[in-house]
Amino acid sequence: MNNIYKTIFLFIISVNCFSQELKVFEIDSLFGYKNDTSIIIKPQYQYANEFVDDKAIVYKNNKAGVINNNNKLIIPFEYDKIYFFNDSLIYVKNRTKYSREYNCGVLNSNNKEILPLKFSKIYLKDEKLFVEKQKDSLISETSFTDTRSIKKTYGIYNLAGNPVLEPIYDWFKKIGSDTLRVSKGQYYAMVKSNGEFLTNLKYTAFGDFHNNRAAVRIDSSYGFIDKSGYEVIKPEFYSVSKYYNKITVFRKHNGQVGFMDINGKIFYESDYEILRYPHLECAAARKNEKWGLIDLKGNTLIPFTHNDYIREFEGIIAFKKNNKWAIFDQKGNQLTEYKFKSLFVFGSKESPSSSFWKLKENRFEESLGLVEESNMYAIINNKGEYIVPLNESKNQVFESLEKLKIR
Repeated sequence: MNNIYKTIFLFIISVNCFSQELKVFEIDSLFGYKNDTSIIIKPQYQYANEFVDDKAIVYKNNKAGVINNNNKLIIPFEYDKIYFFNDSLIYVKNRTKYSREYNCGVLNSNNKEILPLKFSKIYLKDEKLFVEKQKDSLISETSFTDTRSIKKTYGIYNLAGNPVLEPIYDWFKKIGSDTLRVSKGQYYAMVKSNGEFLTNLKYTAFGDFHNNRAAVRIDSSYGFIDKSGYEVIKPEFYSVSKYYNKITVFRKHNGQVGFMDINGKIFYESDYEILRYPHLECAAARKNEKWGLIDLKGNTLIPFTHNDYIREFEGIIAFKKNNKWAIFDQKGNQLTEYKFKSLFVFGSKESPSSSFWKLKENRFEESLGLVEESNMYAIINNKGEYIVPLNESKNQVFESLEKLKIR
């Protein structure tokens, strides 16, 4: 009995070594396979690839097929291109009448059809087959070219070829290890890669997740869902910012603005014309067309007497009055006189058109800005201190700034 097992074991080893040792070679523009000592498959193919898992892709008459290491044809010469997805699934493609476009399908190693040749692209990801399907509508046709309207839809199949999500969706985006954001028409939903819908296909906007919250919209109202699809905050706001440090800035349909925590509790509300996102526990706001700074309770830190402001994310705070800039800290303390004609910060400053936050770029060890004062230039930090002193040459100032970059 032991001898039988030894024989089987040695046979398996010999077969594996046999296939691994086969190498492609060419004679008179024909390709075959040989090992170190002899020719195993005589040159007969237009082109040949190396063996992978006892299978090799070969070409005859400009068509691709697959052979095993005994030169038995297991996938016939019926395809323009063939690729191995894995040891059992084979990706096959045939050209359409249009350049660089294909009809794609999937076979198993026994030539059984898993997916028919009706998809424009197929990808293997996370043990699933993600497909793209293309539908053309011919608008006009000439002897040189066609004018088409192209609609692409997307779906998912399991490795047996059964649909997980039918290819009827306009768009996919992976938003978690096993979750996707999908759209169909004007609506979005969140769905697991096994086909289970975590939300209905009902949202007209669907943002990215921050702190386990994503902004969603129904009609013209925004709210938030978590990664399970639960509506933590019902869509009832005119606008919301992304969550950062578990706070969002909201605007109601009646114009009221304020701050809301991650569970939907409003802890400050006012009638400011504009309220920016808070960081360093303070936020810029505008009323009567003048800018100021408030804390999270709405207390005024910097009076509403300024024409403009600049805030780098968690960095420089500057306000402008009478065409000159001054630097402040997050408590509202004025650190410099109103003396800078211009100010440019080198990190990510707040957007002038929204309250959405942006992450700092961290090109320098501290928050820095280029200022112009009395026709001279300098680099300051968020305390208003000169890091590169005033100089008539802007180029020399930038040369000094370059040395401060994080390497």
